Amino acid sequence: PDLWSPWPSYPAVYFFLAHGGVVTASAVLVFGRIQPLRRGALWRSYALLTAYTMVLGAFNGVVGANYMYLCRKPRNPSLLDWLGPWPIYLAGGAGVGFVLFWLLWLPLRPRAPTSRQAGS
Repeated sequence: PDLWSPWPSYPAVYFFLAHGGVVTASAVLVFGRIQPLRRGALWRSYALLTAYTMVLGAFNGVVGANYMYLCRKPRNPSLLDWLGPWPIYLAGGAGVGFVLFWLLWLPLRPRAPTSRQAGS
């Protein structure tokens, strides 16, 4: 992240707690089987992320912001530096994001019932 405040200031701690909280809540819902994944969850979630990114890109253009680093890379070195210059890194980031979605989905994917389970 391109934090404007040094660690361990309140903004820096809040940034990691807020972003980590989203990941933790999702993991608890899925790994705890509170909300199991349904067929097509991978594609739906990736499509929603892509739609959100497009809306946010338009918002960035209107107000001159740079949420999700859609307009330029962070000033500090980051993993985006490995994905090429703007706008190439956007496509690379989308590809990396999809691979990460797929890897996270793989162990939790819904499985078709076996013939033994279907007959029970």
